Amino acid sequence: MTHVGVDLHERFCYMTALDATGRKLKAGAVNNRPAELRGWLRGLPGPVEVAVEACSFWPAFQEAIADQVQRICLVHPQRVKAIASARLKNDRVDSATLAHLLRCDLLPEAWMADAATRERRQQVRLRISLGQHRAALKNQVHAILHQHGKHAPVTDTFGRRGRQWLGKLTLPPVAREALDSYVELIEQVGQHIQRQEQQLKKMAGEDRRAQWLTSIPGVGAYSAMVILSEIGELQRFRDKKALFSYAGLVPAVRESAGHKSHGGISRCGSPRLRWVMVEAAHTAAVLAGSPGIFRATASAQARPCGPGGTGPQAARSGLRHAARRGVFRRNDFCGGVRSCRQLGVILVPRGPSSDGAATVRTKPYVPRARIEACRIAANPYGQARLFS
Repeated sequence: MTHVGVDLHERFCYMTALDATGRKLKAGAVNNRPAELRGWLRGLPGPVEVAVEACSFWPAFQEAIADQVQRICLVHPQRVKAIASARLKNDRVDSATLAHLLRCDLLPEAWMADAATRERRQQVRLRISLGQHRAALKNQVHAILHQHGKHAPVTDTFGRRGRQWLGKLTLPPVAREALDSYVELIEQVGQHIQRQEQQLKKMAGEDRRAQWLTSIPGVGAYSAMVILSEIGELQRFRDKKALFSYAGLVPAVRESAGHKSHGGISRCGSPRLRWVMVEAAHTAAVLAGSPGIFRATASAQARPCGPGGTGPQAARSGLRHAARRGVFRRNDFCGGVRSCRQLGVILVPRGPSSDGAATVRTKPYVPRARIEACRIAANPYGQARLFS
């Protein structure tokens, strides 16, 4: 068996090949052209396995060498640094370290998303980026209005009446040109967003898992597709705690010599998954006043959740009670489910007040979140409810 460590860059990579005893067979820099990569690997003896750190362009590297190697190991960059950190760091040392760790079977592997998951992620992330661009353009319009002391007489500045008001607004020539340009760009980006939402809605309608997700208050077709694309294959998580950790919604814990301290959420993993869960929780809190799953949250929303906690913290208190009745089963998400079971995504953070003011607490409030699969059935009001 030949073990190859690859320090991959955008235009070239440095590869080191070792045999089973650790003897160096070959090393050098190679351009990231498929023909040159395959030619470099073709001369190695026996079956070949390759280790490469996860990066944005690993799929192209995998496609180029797939027919020349027996196995490709995708390495978790953060964890491999914790295993093998060194003062001397260059391409040669990094590739040799990966090869040695691969030979000793000590590499922390990362999940390699399949082509379908990568395409779904690209589709969803396009919609996210378009929304971010539109929000930035709207902020520019609000900045122009603020600079000239203009206040919109309507709730939605970019609605039908708001657009009419913007068109009749009296501004200096330069400001008028800038505002018209931003409004035109907002319309163009909005058209692209509308097309992407139609595609995502169609994808959600054809995916049974997305239909289960959209039965949860606060989760629509767009949110469901974001959750599905960012989680990927659920069987790769050993239990629900591993999924929480992947989402980066678990508290950071530091413990030494019997002293334990809890920090904020770890923020590891996918930031988009954390973002969409927070958005879903806020939407569910808005729906709390209507009969159904979050009816009990309406009263909790009016009282603080712990010292100094108001607003979103109060609404999350009601969500925490619902999550305690949740059940996690991997088979329910991936197929073969019973008709009475659906997937629920429930955000359960507990934290300090939103204004960040320092308060004295007898018990620490640790931000947490959970992704739970819950039993869902129709209630007399025709909406979803949770059962244990």
